[in-house]
Amino acid sequence: MLMNYNSNNFLLNNGLNITPVSLPNWYNNYANDSLGSSYSSFNSATKSSASIADSYTTASGYNSTSGYGLVNAAAAVAEASGQNTFADVPDLGGNNWGADLIKAPEAWAKGYTGKGVVVAVLDTGVDYNHPDLKDNIWTNPNPGTGKDNNGKAYVNDIHGWNFVDNNNDVMDNSSYGHGTHVSGTIAGENNNFGVTGIAYDAKIMPVKVLDDSGAGSYSSITNGIYYAVNHGANVINLSLGSTSPNSSVESALKYASSKNVIVAMAAGNDGGTTPEYPAHYAQNWGLAVGAVDKSKNIADFSNRSGSQPFPYVTAPGVNIYSTIPGDKYGFLSGTSMATPHVAGVVALMLSANHNLTDSQVRQIITDTAGNSTQGTKSSLSSNYITKSIATTRDNIASYQNNSFAVSPTQPTSELWADLAKNLLASTNNTQYPSLSTNSSINNDTFVNSDVWSQYLSYVTTTLNANTSANDDTDADNIF
Repeated sequence: MLMNYNSNNFLLNNGLNITPVSLPNWYNNYANDSLGSSYSSFNSATKSSASIADSYTTASGYNSTSGYGLVNAAAAVAEASGQNTFADVPDLGGNNWGADLIKAPEAWAKGYTGKGVVVAVLDTGVDYNHPDLKDNIWTNPNPGTGKDNNGKAYVNDIHGWNFVDNNNDVMDNSSYGHGTHVSGTIAGENNNFGVTGIAYDAKIMPVKVLDDSGAGSYSSITNGIYYAVNHGANVINLSLGSTSPNSSVESALKYASSKNVIVAMAAGNDGGTTPEYPAHYAQNWGLAVGAVDKSKNIADFSNRSGSQPFPYVTAPGVNIYSTIPGDKYGFLSGTSMATPHVAGVVALMLSANHNLTDSQVRQIITDTAGNSTQGTKSSLSSNYITKSIATTRDNIASYQNNSFAVSPTQPTSELWADLAKNLLASTNNTQYPSLSTNSSINNDTFVNSDVWSQYLSYVTTTLNANTSANDDTDADNIF
């Protein structure tokens, strides 16, 4: 079942079952479209949000309705760059309320704007001539050099590839301009008119995987993911969904994660209790995104996070103003509109620290989101040490027993985690921290300089080992 999103008519075609997850709202012309037989319709003129009173929250702050809550750009980018959460700045106001709500201007004020980051938009294409987008469209440095899974070259893929028609035409000709709207939220230019994207200095890589009616196939989505990863995308936006799983898409997401390409995926618009696919795969890779309104209430149409904690956050997705084809602007609602807000935040994070892995981004985004009680960490790189403690417990025990005084109120693993956090001071644009030479940390003092040197060696070795492990890839998946 697919949706012709020009109307409420459903068209049977078993080969095409991917739909964009948004609801049109242009210039207050409220439409009432459903997204497939299992989706409920939504009329933003009469209902826009739902209470989360019936949900429950875990000790970590994960909520069965809104997951880890509203994404926070200021806290996430600060964490990624090893800084304290950025101070508030004045709101932009007006149609930029979405950026204000997620605190993007706070990151901009610190100089993090998405520069040097490529975000692939897998959608209906992009109007690459739009005045608010044209200077932020990715250009392939080596067009025609890549090949598809059949060995055929992507001929003249200057600005991306069209997997619907198998050519280089990535223009958005859809009725609602779905892909163009998504792109404006991510990287609309900061030019004093129109809309300012969350990562307004990032580049958009247009990858057309949905046709002009908004429908697409699993093969197009899969090939689009591989294309984006293999052509240098750092982030992928998937504002689309289906009720059915697909192993090829799942494998492509795994491949993206192995290359440290972060995928933001729309949770879906049927008001269900859990995300649909591919957002469901955020259990293992990428991020699932639900939609909220100006008041931070979950939108009626948004699929909820579900009872099992996994990387699900929320972002503005009701009456979002952005670019549409033909040098125009319009309003759309849906988890499709929420997802590019999160993709933009990830781009800001990567502009602060380009070496973040998929797992690190997932952790930072959820740890710093609105519901989380985890709190920010003093050093991103301390995560490496914390995760390594279990596998190096024997070495740690020998150090503890012979070398330094341990506070009796702290378990050994916690002590070493705390020491590691204070030892490591992350700097911008590097995965490797600078190591302190101070031998007295948190009142826990190493007995002699030799043991201190051994510990510094242990830290460095652990970091290098973990970094190498993260670089492993599956060559069979490379197209």
